Amino acid sequence: MKKNETKSLLNVLEKNKEELILDKWDQKLNDYDNYVKEYLIHYKKSLKGNTLSLSRYPYLKVKSESLSKKLNKGIKKELLTKKQLTKVFKIRKKIVNACSN
Repeated sequence: MKKNETKSLLNVLEKNKEELILDKWDQKLNDYDNYVKEYLIHYKKSLKGNTLSLSRYPYLKVKSESLSKKLNKGIKKELLTKKQLTKVFKIRKKIVNACSN
């Protein structure tokens, strides 16, 4: 293989790796958004006295801690794009808004 072909192949592989990393974080953000939706549903139901929703809190707490830990680690290491960071803060804002009403 010629030098130019090798360089070109390495560039393609590097771009694919970057896309995979971005896709990984996009998936984690989707998981976090889905978690927040589930949490808010159970939060509202528990305010009305729904015992099933209240019983889900230990599970939701563990899930929240896991997702938050991963996202915070990615944020600290600056692995997320500006668009992804914006999405994180929008999702977190949903919780604050719902719980403050």
